[in-house]
Amino acid sequence: MSPRRILSLTLAVAASAALLTACGARAEPTAHDGPLTPSAVVSSPSYAPRPECAKGRASGSTPSSSPSRSATTASGGGASPKNPHYDENHAYRMAGGLSADARAAGEATVRLIRPALESIRKDKRYSEKDVRTVLATWGCGEDNGLSVSSGWPQYERVLFSFHNGHACISAEITPKGVATQVHGAYAEPDPAGPCVENRGGH
Repeated sequence: MSPRRILSLTLAVAASAALLTACGARAEPTAHDGPLTPSAVVSSPSYAPRPECAKGRASGSTPSSSPSRSATTASGGGASPKNPHYDENHAYRMAGGLSADARAAGEATVRLIRPALESIRKDKRYSEKDVRTVLATWGCGEDNGLSVSSGWPQYERVLFSFHNGHACISAEITPKGVATQVHGAYAEPDPAGPCVENRGGH
């Protein structure tokens, strides 16, 4: 075999080996790539920002609504010996947590709107239309995910919720009074709005 033939075969073998090595190698991460963690692969849920509305004044008084519903599920939920994966399976029905500032903003909104809600309740004029009209006074509407619905008995129970730009405010108006709650938006809310619990299956 001639020297030229031997040289050609040698170069061909070397090229093949280099190609195989390149195919099996993984590029080393660079400073621009960031750490190879799950968060770098799976993005966190994002929520569309809502404009501010019904912005009340901060106060150091006792909160006017019940505790946050963060890390809670629908009534009757919670893990149990019979259903240890309840929380995992119903995570989409959990309300998000709130920072101290967001909760304070929510409580300020409740203090701002409560007198008007009590007024329409006493006048027995709290239909869905009445509630929307009152909240529109402070600029709360569709952009804030406002959802208003009537419960049973009809015309005697109206529920609504909206996002004030910082937190969810939910309320129930009945002949007996006005109940309010400040909480975070739901991970997978009902189509009616970001502050409405998803009652459907998953």
